[in-house]
Amino acid sequence: MELIVRCKSFFSLLNTIVFSVMVVSYFAMIHISITYFMVANIAILWLGNGIATALFLVCSVKRKVPLILGLIVGYFLAIYSHRGGFDSSEFGFLIANVLSVTLAMSLFKRLCKETITLIDLRQNILFLTVLCILTSIINVSIGSVSLWVISGITPNVNNLLIWLVGNTVSIFASTLTAFHIFNAIKHKKLSLQMSKHQAIELVIMCATTAVLLVEVFGREHYNKFTISLIFLLFPLAMWVALRFNRYITSVWITTVFLTCAFYSTAKLGPFIFMFNDLSNAIFYMQIYIFTACSTALVIATVNTEKEKKNQMIAQLNKQLDNLTKVDPLTQIANRRKYDDSIKEALAKSNSEGTLLTLVAIDIDYFKLFNDEYGHLMGDECLISVANAINKNLLRTNDIVARVGGEEFFCILPNTDAIAAKDIMQKIQSSISELNIPHQASPIEPYLTVSMGACTKTSKDNIDAMRLYQLADTALYAAKEQGRNTFVIADYTNLSA
Repeated sequence: MELIVRCKSFFSLLNTIVFSVMVVSYFAMIHISITYFMVANIAILWLGNGIATALFLVCSVKRKVPLILGLIVGYFLAIYSHRGGFDSSEFGFLIANVLSVTLAMSLFKRLCKETITLIDLRQNILFLTVLCILTSIINVSIGSVSLWVISGITPNVNNLLIWLVGNTVSIFASTLTAFHIFNAIKHKKLSLQMSKHQAIELVIMCATTAVLLVEVFGREHYNKFTISLIFLLFPLAMWVALRFNRYITSVWITTVFLTCAFYSTAKLGPFIFMFNDLSNAIFYMQIYIFTACSTALVIATVNTEKEKKNQMIAQLNKQLDNLTKVDPLTQIANRRKYDDSIKEALAKSNSEGTLLTLVAIDIDYFKLFNDEYGHLMGDECLISVANAINKNLLRTNDIVARVGGEEFFCILPNTDAIAAKDIMQKIQSSISELNIPHQASPIEPYLTVSMGACTKTSKDNIDAMRLYQLADTALYAAKEQGRNTFVIADYTNLSA
């Protein structure tokens, strides 16, 4: 029964998908490597291991078995389709590919315990050292020993170096792009949003890259001046690393590697001119391209981390700024927030000729309340009043602020005297519904408020202090009328 359950678990839909993706991807990459990047029976780019590495990175550890089986099946299908059979050495190469990828991946995931994104510096350093270099060392070591044991062939040093460097750059060139694509598919998230200016810059960068690859690496060279143009790859790599996201950077790196390797296989490019031996030309070409692109990767990673830190600092500064504009007791806007908001509201009202109402609210006989019930109850009273006021301000641009001990101000853009009266009536009702006892009040046995409002109705400019004084004057008039009421001052010409 346990065996049946394990078999059903292994042949689950997700395992089948993972196995199929590995088979198809590995087969396709080996097909490309054998077709376009073979030099003297040596593949200068072995892209299959890069794709396999990307899939191992994206998938969890419990998908390890279907991934390994997919790698084996993909390898045999690719070799059989090209050569029509297998010789004994192919089994040694297969063992080298499987062990190099799985061993290096196990070490990488052990060292990198956090979520794998390949966008921070530590993960990319581990990627370069463990997944690129260590995988290649294991692959070459096991492959050369297997070739010697099975076939009695001892590879020379030049071939081993080309094999080693080729594996390193293959994983580097293909893993980054494949990982970001597979990871985006897994999480259903691919961020390629950019502005119009960024899109134009991307087009210019792609055109510049195409010209550089075709004119410098895609033709024969006959003098030292044209060879020196290879150094233009470095500023271009810096441009890509500093200006574009990880998706574009990884695709750019892959494109450069594949293009330069393809041209070198066709005996084109500056390195063919510098070295009479094709193997040496390809070896140094790979070293040069790897240096330029790995530098770009590190710079892009550092730049990304810098941007993340800047965003975090900006967010923390914004949160700190918000905290400095919030009254710690009532959690509504404080005097500082009020000063900033009234200036903004007045500037907009004056420029657009729109209405603006300022409401001043004061708790009646609040000092007597504190003396009667204590400051702790006084704080609770302020919180309740602030909430009662705030719930009646329904628009996002309406603001209530505590500007003094028991004094509140409401900023109501695009609000005339009639609408302001309706809001104040609702506030008064909400305060009444609180039923907060106030036995020391000479007017009512429960808590009440007085309110004064000033509505700016003209297009004449008026400063914040003048509007504040007018609303406060209306509040004073409400108190003169016996409190627990409100007064609205509708000034048709405030500048008069």
